[in-house]
Amino acid sequence: MFAQILARRALHTSRPLLSAQPGLEATLRNALKASMKAKDKPAAACLKSILADVTNATKSGVNPNEPINDEGVMGVLKKGISQRTQASESYSPTSPSPHPENYSSLLNEINLLKSFLPEAPSNEVLQQSIDKIITGLTDELKASRGVAGQVLNKLWEELGDEKAGVDKKVVGKMVQEALKKLQI
Repeated sequence: MFAQILARRALHTSRPLLSAQPGLEATLRNALKASMKAKDKPAAACLKSILADVTNATKSGVNPNEPINDEGVMGVLKKGISQRTQASESYSPTSPSPHPENYSSLLNEINLLKSFLPEAPSNEVLQQSIDKIITGLTDELKASRGVAGQVLNKLWEELGDEKAGVDKKVVGKMVQEALKKLQI
């Protein structure tokens, strides 16, 4: 009986049932509920904003009727962190017009959003892996134009599931710097 009611409800609502949502989105929704119950207004506002971005990403995707996968949700989280980081720089104590309250609230939001991302390897660990991969390359491959792509592909293979928490732009810059040192 309960399953029939849920199925009927699913037909009449535009939002899919919680069980149909991927893991990370469901985790965010559960965190929103918990923050609302705890009357933590800043956390609730931040999570509502991110979930609105997730819904927007879902509806503007290739198939708007399908829920977004965890990689897509992580992309939305990273974009939200990036936006808040940029905004916090304009409110920082060293900026021309500092606003300590806004700065600290943005830092709290950044930390909240980062807590939902998987743990990423440290930059030192990434640099060691990149150096190890580059030293394992043949001289012919080191001289080729596609060497950066080769290094990145091998790094992603080596990291496996840990690559989800890694900022690809930062890693790309690290690979380029390591290759520049090699040419000097």
